[in-house]
Amino acid sequence: MATRLARQQACPAHVIGIDFGTHASGFAIIKTETATGIAAQATTHDRWPDQPTPDAKTRTALLYRGDEVVAWGWTAVKRWTEMSSTERASHTYLEHFKLLLEDGAADGVDTVCPLPPGVTREQAVADFLAAMLRYLRGHLRRTGVILNPEEATWALTVPAIWSDAAKARMRKAAHLAGLTTAVKSASLLLALEPEAAALAAAMAGEASPTSGFLQAPASVSLAGTAASGVTLVDGDVVLVLDCGGGTVDVTLHGVRGNGVTLRLEEKVAGRGALAGGAHVDAAAMSLVRELLGGHVWDDWKEDHPAELTRLKAKWELSKRAFYSNRVAIVASSTSPAFGTGGCRPTALIARPAHVRNGDLRLQLPERLAEQCTVLSTPSRDRGWVSADGSLVLSAEVVAKEVFDPVVDQVLQVMADMLYEGYTSGATCNKVLLVGGFARSPYLQARVRQAMPAGTSLLLPTDPGAAVVAGAAIFGALPALVSGRRTRLSYGVNMARPWTSEDAIHAASDGVPTKFWHEEKKSWYALGTYNEFVKRNELVDVGHITKKTFCPLYKTQTSVEFKLYGTCNSAASYTTDSGMQELASVTLELPTGWARTLSRANEYSVEVEFRFGCTELSMIATDARSRNAVAATVVWDADLV
Repeated sequence: MATRLARQQACPAHVIGIDFGTHASGFAIIKTETATGIAAQATTHDRWPDQPTPDAKTRTALLYRGDEVVAWGWTAVKRWTEMSSTERASHTYLEHFKLLLEDGAADGVDTVCPLPPGVTREQAVADFLAAMLRYLRGHLRRTGVILNPEEATWALTVPAIWSDAAKARMRKAAHLAGLTTAVKSASLLLALEPEAAALAAAMAGEASPTSGFLQAPASVSLAGTAASGVTLVDGDVVLVLDCGGGTVDVTLHGVRGNGVTLRLEEKVAGRGALAGGAHVDAAAMSLVRELLGGHVWDDWKEDHPAELTRLKAKWELSKRAFYSNRVAIVASSTSPAFGTGGCRPTALIARPAHVRNGDLRLQLPERLAEQCTVLSTPSRDRGWVSADGSLVLSAEVVAKEVFDPVVDQVLQVMADMLYEGYTSGATCNKVLLVGGFARSPYLQARVRQAMPAGTSLLLPTDPGAAVVAGAAIFGALPALVSGRRTRLSYGVNMARPWTSEDAIHAASDGVPTKFWHEEKKSWYALGTYNEFVKRNELVDVGHITKKTFCPLYKTQTSVEFKLYGTCNSAASYTTDSGMQELASVTLELPTGWARTLSRANEYSVEVEFRFGCTELSMIATDARSRNAVAATVVWDADLV
């Protein structure tokens, strides 16, 4: 897929977007020109070694011998599947390891094997990215292009709901892989996955008719047609529903302008959940285990890991094909539809009441099927093993036990976002459904039913590829996202005069600490919180917020500022619930700084917050000497 855009500023020779996904990963390249105003193309790659069919992504899989990577992508899957039991004993196969970067995200998800001894979670991700980098350089070399990673801009995708700690681990992995020369290199941008998808959809309007986006069915038709390239236009409010392997990310953006003048502005802070295709897979395997018997399944899984890999591949095809054409909306007669006045989020949740679209058949390995005599009698409530060795599951069982626990979470997050947007004056008129799990016809049907009346659905021809191209577009033109909503409130610690409110709080909670300020001969409160930016506040890229502070005592030799983040918009103290220290800086004061001063508060120290594309810098500056210190965090992240 190629998406055209015009360059507005000087760019490096290459801008490369990498969508590092839980199930699959891919890259897109923008080859820029030396003169401004020259059109460029974001081009994806769909010819991977050992892939079964052309696809914009290869599998996110690694095969180790010891701590050395011997295969990656589809090749790793193929080699592991074809290995003898003797060979497997000396190898480690990994998948879904992206989820290890976020604490708790991999719970209930099978990585097949544990990490090899000596390989950390960051190193595993770095090993995969390094393998992709080698492949990318070889791919470009065959076209006569020599890629120097130091001369490229990289845009690496991350889930919008990831914590600052997880995003820091991703940066570290990218550095270990050789994408950058420093962990905090400015040549690496972290692109939020739903924003990347929105950019791909927006810029598709500048593309040829083969832009990769298609018109949804008539019931949710778009304003334009695929041929005209109309996807997102000025004035749209688009909800991006990014359903990947490990997470669902939901954002709500307003669209201003068109083409290269287009800007996306976040209307409410994004949200999400650990609910992706991998969780559906885990539920499916759990159901199969329950039906076949835990002892039978566990013994077979232990003895035949390659057969398990093949069974999961068959399930993946079944998952993409599963569909219900009788999905009924269950809504209370007292719950008004969205936009009719009541606007209760629960009114948006659609649940299939009776799903009958044919049984799902999963061909079992012969050795496993032979042990499942207990399921020889058909039962629509449980399932059965047919004469040909297939596990047959009724559509009702598959929907209820496998899909709905995950899909219901997706729709709940979507409903919450639509409701918050509506109450904030940002009523959604388009929904963009992307991500690998978005290939599921069942998920598509449920999303259509949950959408408010009059809302259009944008569905890429390949939902899993939209983020890939969008990542490269973001790397080339990050200013296309002009403003984001802060996920947290941000501020610093300080000491200030004691108040009656402090006394009340101290009596009930034991904080803040009261101390006598000898120089000022008055009581002060220690551990108070001075807010710079409030949660859900719209912050433009390049926004600067500045405040002035002063040393507490004339005897001080330095001033320390701690940067705090919190989901609590009413926080007053650094010990309040939900408060977390994100960074700190210490500014050394010049020798003799207080000699000519009667009081310490006559000396000024400036603290400013600078908001970049995805990162927040806190800078403390001595107003007289101009000495400065700084710390940087990812400001679009959630707390751990």
